[in-house]
Amino acid sequence: MKNPKRTLIILLVCVAGLTAVLLGLHFAPSSGGSSSSGSSLQTTVLYSHKDSDLVSMTVTNAAGTYTIEPDKAATAKAVSAAAASKTSSAASGSTSSAAAAKTVFKVRELNGIEIDTATAGTAAQEGYNLSALKNIGAAASLSDYGLQKPATQFTSTFTDGSKVTVLIGNVTALDASSRYIKMSGSDNIYTATVADALLKGTNAYVSPRLISLSGTADNTSASSSSTAAANMFTKIDVKDAAGTIALARSGQAWTVNGRAADSEKVSTLAGTLTSLSGTSVEAVHPTEQQLKTFGLASPAAELTYTAKSGTATLLVGSQKTGSVSSQSESSSSSDVSYYAMLKGGNKVCLVESTALPWLTEKAFDLQQLSLIANTQTDISNLMLQGNGINYNISVSRTKNESSSTEDVAAYTYSTAVNGKKISNESNYAQFFTKLLNLKILEDSSETPAGEPAATLTMTGYDTKIRHVYQFYKVSDRRYFVKADGIGCGLISSTAYDDMVTGIKAVK
Repeated sequence: MKNPKRTLIILLVCVAGLTAVLLGLHFAPSSGGSSSSGSSLQTTVLYSHKDSDLVSMTVTNAAGTYTIEPDKAATAKAVSAAAASKTSSAASGSTSSAAAAKTVFKVRELNGIEIDTATAGTAAQEGYNLSALKNIGAAASLSDYGLQKPATQFTSTFTDGSKVTVLIGNVTALDASSRYIKMSGSDNIYTATVADALLKGTNAYVSPRLISLSGTADNTSASSSSTAAANMFTKIDVKDAAGTIALARSGQAWTVNGRAADSEKVSTLAGTLTSLSGTSVEAVHPTEQQLKTFGLASPAAELTYTAKSGTATLLVGSQKTGSVSSQSESSSSSDVSYYAMLKGGNKVCLVESTALPWLTEKAFDLQQLSLIANTQTDISNLMLQGNGINYNISVSRTKNESSSTEDVAAYTYSTAVNGKKISNESNYAQFFTKLLNLKILEDSSETPAGEPAATLTMTGYDTKIRHVYQFYKVSDRRYFVKADGIGCGLISSTAYDDMVTGIKAVK
């Protein structure tokens, strides 16, 4: 009888040996010379030409027939830019090599329309250089692969006079990103990834860009990109069902419907206008019926801007049907899109609402809510007058030579109320802080009847600074304020009372 322990040891040795053999076979390098680790990763080059070899590429699909061809003018410009870049690099001593300019392609039928050159270039690449992911071989039935009546086919013509025709069929069963294709004159069926635009009409090649402003803003020393964006405009006017918004710039200051505007909010709005693109192009050279369908025959909103580049008007039509679900509580503004086009333009684009924030804004939303914009050191004289109120505060200043620098002057201030010098300068500082706390809480444009309860007049050392604020009592809780003759809205009675109490304490 054999020893059981000895038998077990022999079995373990055999298992270990077999495992080593299998591991060796698994990790052994392929002897076939292919850089691919498996046949499923190998590709088959169907044809390979240079971009400059492609004369034309005629595409036919359910949307129609169109031709992709080289844009000679744009290509020449690209070559010139590449040469200039190379010269600049050489002059600066740079060792990096500039990329050679590639042929720029266009769609013949879109002459005069701004196209997306990247999309056209990707589609054209399939026309001069195409590889297959897998060779399936011949098939008994082309219809099983969508190649009996292909969804798309294209014919490429090259400079040497040769041509190639490719049929594009169904999406493959195992990979939604690839399709079955077949070369005309060959029985073999292949799988390959193809440019999505080839399956669509000419609209797929049109640039969805509606606005693109560039150049130097009026203020080249702008402290931020958003401020620089705002300074590219002098006027922005919005008209919609909610009313009108009239933004105007003077120097660095903006007004909205005559009131002081919040510079940060205006900068944010302006930033959305320097570059505006849609998510898709819905129509090129839209018909009257299409304009009605898109709500652009009678736009829901219009925005007109004036910039260094000129004046343009953006029209916004209806919301795209089904772009947002009213049943879903999780729907957000990013789910909403609108049809839009430039007035006099030649294309209609679908634009997300997040790119059109002004659609939901009112003039009051862009208004500066702090009533007083000047600082304490700007003001040389301040008067507060009204029923039982009559204060005249004058502030004189003397340059402090020991504290001043070449760039910044320092001053010593002396304040007097109704001609009498005050004993404590901090009392005036505390009063001015109360002025700076005056905030517009509610929108209102109608001036109440009667005389104002108080009038605040402020004059600066700079003769350009002079402001008159009038306060009208409208209820126990609110005062209506006019600034330089323009109604600004309502402040709280508490803030008004603090102002009156504060000036009485300046002694």
